[in-house]
Order: sequence, then structure tokens, then C-alpha cells
Amino acid sequence: MFFGYILVTLLEYLRQKQRGQSALNRDADYIKRTRAGDLHAYAALVDKYQSMVFVLVRSICRHAEEAQEVTQDVFLQAYKKLHTFRGTASFKTWLYRIAYNTAISHIRKVQSRERRAQDYKAQALHASAQTTVQTPAYAEEEQDSDEQQRYEKLRLLVASLPPKERLLIELYYYKDLKIDEIAHICSLTPSNVKVSLFRIRQKLKASMETETGMGKKEKEKEK
Repeated sequence: MFFGYILVTLLEYLRQKQRGQSALNRDADYIKRTRAGDLHAYAALVDKYQSMVFVLVRSICRHAEEAQEVTQDVFLQAYKKLHTFRGTASFKTWLYRIAYNTAISHIRKVQSRERRAQDYKAQALHASAQTTVQTPAYAEEEQDSDEQQRYEKLRLLVASLPPKERLLIELYYYKDLKIDEIAHICSLTPSNVKVSLFRIRQKLKASMETETGMGKKEKEKEK
């Protein structure tokens, strides 16, 4: 029975690996055809990745209209820079890095023009109500009001993080990217990514304890 479990697990791993390799091969074919002047091939890449790019950009830009404009710019930039793609990282990772740089550049320009830094916190809290965040299954099934309130507070806290910190949370927890991939996208070392994630988690934990009074309750229990 144990051997059967190992065999099933191994077969599932091989299937996933083959699917991943197949996706890479398709991307390589689209890239090759695009470089040869086939715009339909690039349209296929856009169709494949536009939703993922939009979600990533939206996590930085916050407003849907801005995110749509930046997403279009991302694919325009990617098309212009396609000749620089060497395949040392996956096309998705390479594209995400362009999306990250484009979105951050856009935010800096907007903040400079409208002095958004002065009222960023207020805007972020207001926009968080419109931000789509994947709701874990347990939150949908959990009927306990306290649990729902804690989750909502955490969602708002994540939404109000500075763009770079919010993006790290988005990539690691929602996009399930590896540390090395995140490091490549954000131009950081893997160690810096790990340290940053740890600090963000600690910040969120402290904020949650302050917001919900969990820390105080735990201390009272210890007494």
C-alpha cells in the first residue's frame, strides 16, 4: 500500500512536470514566431498572461483604470524588449519583472505629480474595498463572526501596505512564486526577499494584535 502511494505521487509529479515543460515549449514557439514577425503569436502570449499581469499590476496601482493602462504598457514594453529575452528565466518570470518595473515607475510618477504620498494611507484604505483578493476556502465556510472580522482586518492591512511590500505578499502567497523567481522579478537577492517577507509578516502580526486586541487577550490567558 505504501509503495502504491509513492507510485501515485511520483506519477502525479511527472504529469505536472510534463505540463510545465509543455507550457515552456509553447512559449518558446510563440516567442520564436513573434521575433519572426508573427503578431498572432504575440497575441497568443498576451491572451495567456494578461490576466496574471493585470492582477500583479493592480496590486501596485490599486485603481482598475490605472492597472489597465499599465498592463497595456507592460505588453508594449515586453514586445519592444523581446529580443533581449535569453531564456535564463521563464518567460512568465521575465514578463513579471517588466510588469513590476513598469508599475513601480508609473506609481512614482503619479505620486510625484499628485503628491499622493501625503494622503496615501487614506487612499489605500478607501481603495481596499474595491481590491479583489482571493478568499481562502476556510473564510467562506467559517461562520464565526470573530474569524470573519479578523480576516477582514488582515485583508485591509495587506491592502494598505506600501506597494513593494504588498507586491511581495501578492507574489509569494497569492501567486505562489518561488523565492528565486520573486528575487529576479524585484531585483533583490533571495536572502533579501526572505528577510523582507519575515518583516512584513511581523508588521502584519503586530498590527493585527493592535487592531483585534489578540496580543492583550493572550497575555491575560497566560496570567
